[in-house]
Amino acid sequence: MTAPLTVAPAISAHSRDTKHLSKLVTIVFRQFEEFENDVAESVQSFVGAYPNIPIVILSQSPQYPPFQFSASNNTLRNVKIVSLDLKLDSPPRELQPLSYITTEYVLFVPDSVRVSRRLLQQLILAATSAPFLGIAVGVGSSRLVCQQIKWNFVDWTLQYSKDASGKLCDSVQGQHTLLLKTTVLETLPEPFLFPFPESLYLQTAVRKIKIQILDGKFSSGRSVLKTPVAKQKASRRLRDFRINLYRQLGVKAVVRDDGRVQWYGCKRETQRCYPPVQGTPSYILAGRNTPPCCRRNIRRTVAHVLRALLQAGARCWLETTSLLGAVARGDLLPWAEYAEIGVHAADLTRVSWLQRGGADNDGFVWERATKGHYYRVAYSATNRVYVLILPFSQRNGTMWPADWVMAHQREFPERHLHPLAQIQFAGRQAPAPNDARAFLDLKLGANSLERCQKIGPKLIYP
Repeated sequence: MTAPLTVAPAISAHSRDTKHLSKLVTIVFRQFEEFENDVAESVQSFVGAYPNIPIVILSQSPQYPPFQFSASNNTLRNVKIVSLDLKLDSPPRELQPLSYITTEYVLFVPDSVRVSRRLLQQLILAATSAPFLGIAVGVGSSRLVCQQIKWNFVDWTLQYSKDASGKLCDSVQGQHTLLLKTTVLETLPEPFLFPFPESLYLQTAVRKIKIQILDGKFSSGRSVLKTPVAKQKASRRLRDFRINLYRQLGVKAVVRDDGRVQWYGCKRETQRCYPPVQGTPSYILAGRNTPPCCRRNIRRTVAHVLRALLQAGARCWLETTSLLGAVARGDLLPWAEYAEIGVHAADLTRVSWLQRGGADNDGFVWERATKGHYYRVAYSATNRVYVLILPFSQRNGTMWPADWVMAHQREFPERHLHPLAQIQFAGRQAPAPNDARAFLDLKLGANSLERCQKIGPKLIYP
């Protein structure tokens, strides 16, 4: 158990700098585990060096076990413990952490830190010399990594990369303190959101606020989270906070600075990331592309369907929107709702799954449309991203839709399929009409490729 915090009486002859610094910066503890921490001793370190410095401890809920000091102690008169849990009888101001901060600067301090007066004064000096930057200082033996952040809102993707220069960062990894002007925090939507400071850096990066790493290190305090159980609990909490943050922001994929891609979107066992489409897909109305996890799952479904059709000897080809994506990008269109594959209606009986339907051995679900003679293959029974299989019947040199109607589909001359060509699509070769540009202009109007590159999804969803 942590010993109760005791603070020696303030020394009467503090330097002018110390008095000035106490009026200039508020110390904020946000990054600690409520079930095991060194916050009390860390507070003691700051209060012992700066008796008048304001300190705010932000917790998600009433701290338990409680910190081992009495906030009513006169030596701790400037220490405030603020619980951010919702209370129906609380005035709005009490739930706003910024309402407890009246100084020009905020110093965010992680768990288990011991202050250095000299280094803190250097940090303030650096901040006043560069008022538009945040200033970071490492703690203990931590090695700080300078990162750049690219937030691709349209593609639901967050990308981190290491900055070898280490001079001006979007984000800093490793145990560190961070000094920011309070006015910067006032411009952010949720500056204290968990996981912290990861969520803070996402918000400052969007506003082009850079972080400078200062030489030197604050000392670390008592070691915490030493047992495997405590580490696992902290790791689970971090994961849960991160998932919740990404859900709020609409992050579906995170590219880490080592190149790994972490997926936070839909899987085979979950529903897709957008609701049933009624006209224009919801993500297009929101100014975004198809979520990357959904596109990845459509690609998997396309590969599976093409393999099944070709192995059965069915004559098939990429149809309109998928062919357009293949010509423009060698892939699905970034806003594709589904993939389209054309097939000779005479070859349908060759494909057993088109006849019987249901989930195949790999979990893909084959089904015939209730209205119209066409088929869909879904990624799974739960995840309903899909591929359309569109049968065409040959009559007098023309391929006609076989008793189905779709807005951008129409008949076309059979010569486009004699012979079939091959085109790069989603990482593999796929069968395609032999004159793709002419085929697309027939289906979508003249100069369809150029218009698509200019107006994007408005080509299909006006």
